[in-house]
Amino acid sequence: MTAVYLVAFVVGAIAVLASLLLTEVDVGGGHGIGHATGDGMPFLSLTSLSAAVLGAGTGGLVSTWAGLGTVPAAIVAAASAAVLLGLLQGVALPYLRRQQSNSHRSRSSYVGLLGTVTLEIPPDGWGEVSFVDADGNRVRSRAVSDEPSALAKSTRIYVSDLDGDAVRVVAVPDSELPHNEGF
Repeated sequence: MTAVYLVAFVVGAIAVLASLLLTEVDVGGGHGIGHATGDGMPFLSLTSLSAAVLGAGTGGLVSTWAGLGTVPAAIVAAASAAVLLGLLQGVALPYLRRQQSNSHRSRSSYVGLLGTVTLEIPPDGWGEVSFVDADGNRVRSRAVSDEPSALAKSTRIYVSDLDGDAVRVVAVPDSELPHNEGF
């Protein structure tokens, strides 16, 4: 069982680091690096699941090394997963939400920007888009659309509104994009 807990610890640690360092932090709840539109279960985000796996691996490893049996170690692993998930949802993410709202530019500055679909956006779900904000920073955000058909990867989009923790986008036909002369 020690090997299982060690794998859970390593996978959870790498996933938590990746979700916090390499992607947009899941501050809206319910998105995988990301994010549902508020109607999902926020504890099922990539960051939250990664934290739970890390907690289970840590609790299981410590319990096994302390000489507890299989069942008590599993109980400690489950409790550790719940505690770490609770800390993430109850302490860390609210702090990140406050920091996000304290930024010089709010998410409302995204409205009107052009970008590209990076993860297909189905008509009845969410996907992901990438665009450059007013400060020149690359932003990857959960996105929803009212388009009647799916917006495929690489589709040019216009950010039309904010929808909870996602941006609402519309497809931009190539004929409507500004063209740079000489390129």
